[in-house]
Amino acid sequence: MFKSLKNILNVCGTHKKRIYGGIVCGLLNAGFNSLSVMAFLWVLMHINSLNMTVIWQTTGILAVALVGKIILKYLINMFLAAAGYIVYTDKRLELGEKLKQAPMGYFSKKSLGQINNTISSAMTDLENGTMIAVENVIGGLLQSVAVSVFLIFFDWRIGCIAILGILLSMFSLTLVQKKSVQFAPERYRIVEKTTSDILEFIRGIAVVRSFGRKNGNELDKSFEEFQKVNTAMEISIIKPHSLFRGTLYIFSGILILVSSFMTFYGMLDFAYGMMFLLSAFIIYGQIELLGNGTFLLEQVETALSQLEETFKIPEMIGKAGVKPENFSIEMKDVEFGYDSRTILSNVTASIPEKTSCAIIGSSGSGKTTLCNLIVRFWDVKKGSITFGGHDIREYTPDELLSYFSMVFQKVYLFNDTIENNIRFGKPDATHEEIVAVAKKAKCHDFIMALPNGYDTVISESGSSLSGGEKQRISIARALLKNAPVVILDEATSSVDPENEADLLDAIKELTAGKTVISIAHRMNTIRDADQILVIDHGTIAEHGKHDELNNKNGIYSRFLKIRSNAFGWNLLN
Repeated sequence: MFKSLKNILNVCGTHKKRIYGGIVCGLLNAGFNSLSVMAFLWVLMHINSLNMTVIWQTTGILAVALVGKIILKYLINMFLAAAGYIVYTDKRLELGEKLKQAPMGYFSKKSLGQINNTISSAMTDLENGTMIAVENVIGGLLQSVAVSVFLIFFDWRIGCIAILGILLSMFSLTLVQKKSVQFAPERYRIVEKTTSDILEFIRGIAVVRSFGRKNGNELDKSFEEFQKVNTAMEISIIKPHSLFRGTLYIFSGILILVSSFMTFYGMLDFAYGMMFLLSAFIIYGQIELLGNGTFLLEQVETALSQLEETFKIPEMIGKAGVKPENFSIEMKDVEFGYDSRTILSNVTASIPEKTSCAIIGSSGSGKTTLCNLIVRFWDVKKGSITFGGHDIREYTPDELLSYFSMVFQKVYLFNDTIENNIRFGKPDATHEEIVAVAKKAKCHDFIMALPNGYDTVISESGSSLSGGEKQRISIARALLKNAPVVILDEATSSVDPENEADLLDAIKELTAGKTVISIAHRMNTIRDADQILVIDHGTIAEHGKHDELNNKNGIYSRFLKIRSNAFGWNLLN
């Protein structure tokens, strides 16, 4: 329990003062609770000589206690509740920054459910539960101890019974906590798996229905496993939880019986006896509050561990302020692979500034991987890639990407207006600038035909638009960014002939005067490129211009001869 509180304080960082402020207020609040007991005692001591003076004195004590508790409760909420939201807002932003700096390999290894569970579920558990747990644990502990110490001054025997009950209750709480902590990692694992399976089912619902299948066994298995883990955890804590409750009620009963016995036999003044009876309910009510806080701390501790693990994301760091001397790209002896599987090896190539380079190769040969390495979505395993005379590892990821515009085969659009989707390329762009690039990208006309024009909200992933429309919005976004290097990852592969001419015109606008790298599948794109890289089994098998490669009678030449029937090549006539 105290270790968990220490971990929470460590997470709070510069906001620790708020926690300390809440603890101090909790201590003062315990004092005002004792003041309420004193008011009750004061009345009982003067029960036989009750007069207005005693009534006014008692009313004054209760008023001070009530006002003090109201003010302190407000301050506790201000310190602790506000601290929870502030701390974990900062943590969300910090985690977002770390995810931005993470290599793409991290996202391929981690499932969407795992990442979502950390950012959403675990962070929400921490945000909502941390400060409530701290308030309940600190408040419950301080107030029960304060009242018990208060009782010692009147009768050490009663006070010792109360403190012994507190100690035994806390011991049983540690047993509950240990059992819960044992199951917590497994519980989070199955929550992550269930979340992943649900997301996968939702994404693949069309495929499931098209084959007339039900939602699959994996999701059912996840739900069953989730139920088993939770049931096992609940069963495991029944005994220690019953011990905690039993200890609580037994010592509460002992305190009441001893107080009644001593009062009945004249060993205690009646007023003191009644005060001890009232105190028994206060003490063990606060211990119950402490127990509730401890149960919350278990969830918080596990969520903190998960958060700490997530913050171990490998970062792609660089030096701030590195500027390219030009916009050329050099690759030397580049090697890269996923885990033990090599994707690219001994890749050496040069792409001069303001030239075009077409990359072709069979499916899975490493074309997209090479482009991803150029923009440092991953770091190379061996060799080097330089941009503008500097190794790309010298740039921070944000600085490097500021020089690149990318148009992907699979376009992702945000669930926002069309204007804001285009503005993503330049956040401070005016409406006029957005309209101008939309016209260049040949998407202005279809945008204006929509009910709300540029204010039309696109459904998630842009499913309300055709493939060609999404591509042209993506190109408008890249035009607005106006980066000196453009990477086209099979940007026209899935476009119908009706939209192809407009899309090619848009690409022509985008690439004018730029360094251009195209993962190509159209003959015109390949033939007009300043150089062609032919990738075969992860290496550059051939490179040169169209006529040069065609005359070599190599892979490229053979491909041209059989291109209409070639299997596995992403090239179309």
